[in-house]
Amino acid sequence: MRVVVTGASGFLGSWICRVLATKHEVVALVRPTSDGYRLSGIEKLEIAPVENSEWAAFIASEKPDALILTDWWGVGNHDRNDEHQFDNIARMEHLAKAARDAGVGILIGVGSQAELGPVSDGITEDLPDNPTTKYGAAKVATRKAMEEILEGSPTRFAWMRIFSTYGPSDTDTWLIPQLIDTLTKGEVMELTKGEQEWSYLHAFDLARAFQAVLEHVSISGIVNVGNPHTVNLKNAIGLIAHQLGAGGLLNFGALPYRPDQVMKLEPACESLTAIGWKPVVSFADGIKQTIQWRHREQVEPLHCEDGQEVVFNLPSRR
Repeated sequence: MRVVVTGASGFLGSWICRVLATKHEVVALVRPTSDGYRLSGIEKLEIAPVENSEWAAFIASEKPDALILTDWWGVGNHDRNDEHQFDNIARMEHLAKAARDAGVGILIGVGSQAELGPVSDGITEDLPDNPTTKYGAAKVATRKAMEEILEGSPTRFAWMRIFSTYGPSDTDTWLIPQLIDTLTKGEVMELTKGEQEWSYLHAFDLARAFQAVLEHVSISGIVNVGNPHTVNLKNAIGLIAHQLGAGGLLNFGALPYRPDQVMKLEPACESLTAIGWKPVVSFADGIKQTIQWRHREQVEPLHCEDGQEVVFNLPSRR
């Protein structure tokens, strides 16, 4: 299968390319100015540096079997209520029309838990939209626009709703990378009380989910992509500190919760479970690998709960 991935130079996009390239013909569609360091070491990956204004024309010319759209402006917390979030919608509509007209077999878009707002119970795939940020509202609008564009066409549409993902090459500003780096420097990490119940999914398991949806034609619509087995955030942070020998550097309760703080993320991944997908990377092993990568050490094979040992040719940390 020939697969085009936009936003491939990002954390999620690069992991999707890394896993899919072992079985499929993958094209990483990136802007010429993008920093492609995350894509280094991926064998058989074709990198296409194209201005994003020309991506629709590229899709029309390539006519790939699958298109995965992982690019999005404003993923960081500080941009979540920026009006520019809504600029993403027109670009995604343009690409969805190009995919439809080119006869692309499947288009996969990337959603977010932010579409639902704070939810205290289990998060099923049929919950009504209730975004509380402009980021979440823009994601909802994009999904609905794509559904309308592709309705009645041969192009299958899947919307992968992402929860919390971690692993090597993650963006420095997220909690786990920031925690590892702060404790490694011997500095105190100021935290909330850590009472949240969180769904942490290793990026390898996330990419496996994309591959499963790509290869199972029965799946379409909203697909939750998370770890159904939640962890208490204080315990998760404590495990990381223990692996670093820095348990005394955690200052729980120093920070207040945000007004819109989500206290429980418990995704029910019904669509993925139905086709046999489940996470195979334990949090402890995933964190061990992530620490090794952030410490610029040799990264050991990833020991998975299904018995496989996976070796990645990961890029060097900048």
